[in-house]
Amino acid sequence: MSTSSAQAPYGDAAHRPHRPVPWWGWLLAAGLLFAAGVSGAAFAPPGSGLAVWWPAAGIALAFALLQPVERISLAVGLVLVVITAANAVTGRPLPLALALGVANAVEVLIALGVLQAWRRTFRLSSLRAALRFASAAAIAATTAGVLAGLALTLLGDGELWPTVPFVAASHAAALLTIAPFAALPPRIPVRAGAVEMAVQATLLVLAITFVFHPDLSLPLAFTLYPFLAWAAFRFPIRLVLMETLIASVAMLALTLVGGGPFRAESIDVMAGAALLEVLLVTFAGFGLVLCAAQYELRALSRQLDASTLLLGGSLVDARIGLAIAQRRSDGTRIIWSNRAARALLGAERGHRDAWAGRIEQAAVRALHSAEQTSVTTVGGRSITVAANAIAGDEDRFAVQLLDVTSILQAQQAQVEAEVERESARTIRAELERQRDDFLATTSHELRTPITSIVGYTELLAESDAVPAAKRGWLDVIDRNAHRLAELVEDLLTLSRGATAPTRPQHLEELTGVEVFEEVVANLRVVSDPKRLQVSIAPGDVALLGARGDVLRAISNLLMNAIKFTPEGGRIRLAASEDDGMALLAVADTGPGMSEEELGQAFERFYRAPGAERDNVAGTGLGLAIVAELARRNGGDVALTRNDDGGLTAELRLPLPA
Repeated sequence: MSTSSAQAPYGDAAHRPHRPVPWWGWLLAAGLLFAAGVSGAAFAPPGSGLAVWWPAAGIALAFALLQPVERISLAVGLVLVVITAANAVTGRPLPLALALGVANAVEVLIALGVLQAWRRTFRLSSLRAALRFASAAAIAATTAGVLAGLALTLLGDGELWPTVPFVAASHAAALLTIAPFAALPPRIPVRAGAVEMAVQATLLVLAITFVFHPDLSLPLAFTLYPFLAWAAFRFPIRLVLMETLIASVAMLALTLVGGGPFRAESIDVMAGAALLEVLLVTFAGFGLVLCAAQYELRALSRQLDASTLLLGGSLVDARIGLAIAQRRSDGTRIIWSNRAARALLGAERGHRDAWAGRIEQAAVRALHSAEQTSVTTVGGRSITVAANAIAGDEDRFAVQLLDVTSILQAQQAQVEAEVERESARTIRAELERQRDDFLATTSHELRTPITSIVGYTELLAESDAVPAAKRGWLDVIDRNAHRLAELVEDLLTLSRGATAPTRPQHLEELTGVEVFEEVVANLRVVSDPKRLQVSIAPGDVALLGARGDVLRAISNLLMNAIKFTPEGGRIRLAASEDDGMALLAVADTGPGMSEEELGQAFERFYRAPGAERDNVAGTGLGLAIVAELARRNGGDVALTRNDDGGLTAELRLPLPA
């Protein structure tokens, strides 16, 4: 059985009332207890001092059940004091009044102990809970009857034997009709409407009026139970308990005024009172047990409905095809299938749910082999089939169908994409190799003619045979020949098959200022036409590197800055130490680069979209050459955006030892 509060007869201690009864609730309870104790004599038959119904007992237990654990003792103490006072006010001697108060307090304690109310909240949410409550009422009422009988015998004018059962029955009737209101479970909707409730209540009133009419004394009290059962099976538990209480009070009142089957002339007054007590106890207990049992059924039914909806919805709407098939002499038939299975089976289902086809054959194989099988349908769908025998029914078996077409297609697409990526990587690697070979071969082939041009140009410049007016032509030839030589060296630097060494053969100590001044002087012919302000920051830092490599690297960085800085812009060169390295920085006020462009800036032959759009001259090799030169000299290079909106290129090289 579930332990939810709607079904379990007991809740955890954490489920006790969070808020204690307020101070005015205690005053109200004390007033009700006192009034019930004082007016108890009103429920006593003529000539008897014992009440047929003792409502103070039910009120006392109900009040104690509403308390948190730490206040139960105070509630029992209140019962003792108020009941003692009520008995004293009615004229009983103080010792007897105190003894009767003790009997009521002990009654509450015993009932709480049987209900285990010291540890957890008690709720009338099941048949088991109702039976426990009835047992608690019987045990507690019997104990109260014994204690009251002893008190009346020893301290009053009563007799033990007639008193004990009479008091026990009167207390039990009150406990069963009043105390349950403090143990009501959570509400559960019922199907009975207001009209049905009104009809039932009217018929019960008429039945009570008829059975307990002063002019009738027929033994028809049993006719009331069907009406109570009607209410217990159809109405909310709160309404049933309220109806039981009102009906009990009505029967008691009508009997006391001389009506009903227990006031016949042939029945002694005390015997009639005892019979009435039996009726009240059985009537209240009957209603309590029935309505609690029905409440449990409603709670279980709601849980079952929810589980059925969940399970049914999961099976019916599942993407996995589920079916139950039956093997017969004339073939296989489908007994039940969900929506997914019907869609997968398609044309294989024939007249009267006959099943034949590739999937059916796969299901039979899976059933015999106890392993999953795969099948491709006529429509090209790939289906995984599993089948299991149903215990207790040799002819029937359960089938699970899973359409894995999309999964296989996705896997196939993934494999094909991976093959394409691998092929692209292979082609790219081959192209890279061919390009490197081309660069290396071309560079080596160009070295010889360029060397010849430079050499003969120098010889002509030293010869007197060239007129002074034509020596300017030699300067142009010499300058462009050296430019071609530098380009060839750049190509050799980038090619993996180049003969240039991976580490410079000759390292020397340089200063950042001398490197900057030489490079700025060499490129002034390019920067001056754009009216650029090229400045060298004060401060000097020494570095270790191949002079040619360092000059070429800074030249490429400065040339890039000159290309992209608009006319009248600024370029600043600065040298400093950073984390044990020499840092040579070239900062410009150009347009800068995006994050994506910065990520590709050092790739060979990469040109930013802005350079292509503005038709800026270049091959896309400058930064790649700088990165290679920096690596060869034990350093690195990086690009960052600066505060002026342009770029700052930072070349890091080792410091001298």
